[in-house]
Amino acid sequence: MLTRREFLAYLGILGAAVVLPVKIVENEREIKKAQAAKPVDCDWVIENVFLIDGSGNPGFPGKLAVKDDKIVASGDFLVSETVEVIAGHGYILAPGFIDVHTHTEDYFLSGGEMSPFLSQGVTLQIGGNCGRSPRDLKDFFQRVPEMQINYGSLMGYATLRQMVWGRDCPEKATLQAINQMQNYLAKALEDGAVGLSIGLEYWPQTYASTEEVIALCEVLKEKGGFYATHIRSEYDRVLEALEEAIEIGFQAGVPVQYSHLKAGFKRNWSKVPRILEMLSEAEADGLDIRADFYGYTYSSTDVGRKVFQHSMSAENLELAAVHPLTFFASDAGIHAGGRAIHPRAYGNIPRILRWFVREKGLLTWEKAIAKLTSQPARRLNLKRRGLLKEGYQADLVLFDPETITDKATREKTNIFSEGVKKVWVNGKLAWADGENLHPNSGQKILNKKLVV
Repeated sequence: MLTRREFLAYLGILGAAVVLPVKIVENEREIKKAQAAKPVDCDWVIENVFLIDGSGNPGFPGKLAVKDDKIVASGDFLVSETVEVIAGHGYILAPGFIDVHTHTEDYFLSGGEMSPFLSQGVTLQIGGNCGRSPRDLKDFFQRVPEMQINYGSLMGYATLRQMVWGRDCPEKATLQAINQMQNYLAKALEDGAVGLSIGLEYWPQTYASTEEVIALCEVLKEKGGFYATHIRSEYDRVLEALEEAIEIGFQAGVPVQYSHLKAGFKRNWSKVPRILEMLSEAEADGLDIRADFYGYTYSSTDVGRKVFQHSMSAENLELAAVHPLTFFASDAGIHAGGRAIHPRAYGNIPRILRWFVREKGLLTWEKAIAKLTSQPARRLNLKRRGLLKEGYQADLVLFDPETITDKATREKTNIFSEGVKKVWVNGKLAWADGENLHPNSGQKILNKKLVV
């Protein structure tokens, strides 16, 4: 039994243990107050904005400061009187939008205007989807005349097959041919490709067996990157095709990106709830799987039909929009001169925000913006993009939530969207009030596992 003196000494120790954390907390508060009273070292600040940081958490009014190409402060802070101040007019300020599924590599290489994308708030694109990509990524970036936005590429499976066989691709790949493709893929990943893309509905990729694709995906497990798949059928056998993609992911042990989720033609629309269930089940079983989709009920194939039809259901797109394992991408392609086959190249993101947020209220602004920023950034393993956070790249979009909307139509595909007021790419103003300012501030997006 403790003596009275020992008991009092024991209580003293307990009291010190309780007081000490309180003192630490108080000291931290004093430090934060001192920091808040000191002007932030920055080049410019945008004030009177509603900050939506990309995390999905509630937004709040405040301001944001940038120095060079980085965010240095957000919220409430002081700046010196000499700093450039930009008026935000109460608009939403968000991280620049990220589009992981485009077909713009040839347009990018031609020096085409990035205005169709900047006008939507896009600051980063990934090309090389559905199996077709540049053969040599280093050469591609050397030949790009102007980096108006951030850009990266997948390595395409069709490109790999043609590198081995030319245009005459035999139906079944030999072991030697698979080894050659594995070597080409490894080199592409080492040069910075962010993963492998495939379009199993397209020639010559239709010849690929599941085992052949698994063998290639095993290179991703070693070198880094994800498997982006236009599955073998988006129509009558869509469930079987998705099951194949899931099996490839499990067998190879790699992340799976299910490209442009859809169940084409009315007879298949009832399958979309099951598609979404399959995604959830695969993730619950341990697979890193996500799906992207665009905000239109018709594809580029539908646009060209003599008798126009909607191959997808609006109700299904709304179901997909609220699913936790989906985010948004455009599947956009543009010809030289800026002509688009499908209006999604000019209007996908504003259409999504108008439809799913402002009109239908299916998503909050915060949740929708997360599906355009932090979620695709995580798929790309980007450590300093996709959030309004100190130390992150200053890719930013300022837009009016009351007016943001698409204007491009099936008949007139190349009409700019409205509502995006300003866009910054790595701290440089790239789009302002309908004008492309050409700061040439885009950066290469490379496989982070292999390229420093």
